Amino acid sequence: MRTKLLLKLILVLLLVGCSVDPIEEDLMKYPATEVNAGVDEYGCAGEDKIQTITLAEASAIESWDEVRKLYLSMLDLGTPKDGAFDPAIWDLIDAFNDPERESQLGDYTTTYSLSSDDCFDSVQLTIRVIPDSSDPICELYAGEDASRELQFGEASAIESWDEVRKLYLSLLEPGVSRNGSFDPSIWDLIDAFNDGSDPLGEYTTIYTIIDGDCSDSVELTITVVPDRADPPFCDLDAGPDNVKTLTRSEAAALPSWDEVRKLYLSLLAPGIPKNGSFDPSIWDLINQFNEPGDNLGDYTTVYTLTDGECRDTVKLTIRVIED
Repeated sequence: MRTKLLLKLILVLLLVGCSVDPIEEDLMKYPATEVNAGVDEYGCAGEDKIQTITLAEASAIESWDEVRKLYLSMLDLGTPKDGAFDPAIWDLIDAFNDPERESQLGDYTTTYSLSSDDCFDSVQLTIRVIPDSSDPICELYAGEDASRELQFGEASAIESWDEVRKLYLSLLEPGVSRNGSFDPSIWDLIDAFNDGSDPLGEYTTIYTIIDGDCSDSVELTITVVPDRADPPFCDLDAGPDNVKTLTRSEAAALPSWDEVRKLYLSLLAPGIPKNGSFDPSIWDLINQFNEPGDNLGDYTTVYTLTDGECRDTVKLTIRVIED
């Protein structure tokens, strides 16, 4: 009888000793990939641990409880699982899902603390999220942002959806694929132009090219501006530039402003109207000649003819030389 009881007691102890904490079973699912090497002593909470998982693996964790189990699976075997996390598991999840976070990659570290009569210690547990190994290496290039101005009349004269599409595609750099997509679409751009409000302004679309898992985008803009008036047809002609040489004595002998004016008008080609303007004026030319000095050199004025919106000019020069 005693022998049978002893055998039963041994079997019970064996069963208890072989039972495994469900959290510790997760070590098979989430093995810690980095540990602190060496033989340094550490407390009852164990060593600091870092586990690396890919972004896809992190994104696939389904619940708060699964995240908690992942962190607990990093603890040394036998470490109590009833400790506290700081930051909390929810805080870690919120940090991973933060829309303002530039990237979900990086370290998510919490301090796991135990406080009991048997153990008063803490350990740092870190999940390091790295890029997926299957992320493609992308070399697609949609070019630089580009824009073009169109007068309202030109924009209104574009005949069809296809012509508008070709207009935007013409802004792309040479070699960029023409089979991409537009957002907003070409029809949306046309509807915005024709919606009855002010049609002037910028019409911008994002053009995107895709090749497998790779994509790139460029911003294309057509700016519609008011029509500019066509320049008037002008056949006004002030003739060719002309130069006449006078000796200093001849120039000094000119008796009046009117005679100097007639001298410059005489340089015009036959048939050119004599009612134009001089810049510098005749008085300015006379004053330049009379300034102290040798008075030699060129005295040039621009003679301008104007008829409505039409104008033409010619350079007239009196060259004063030594006697």
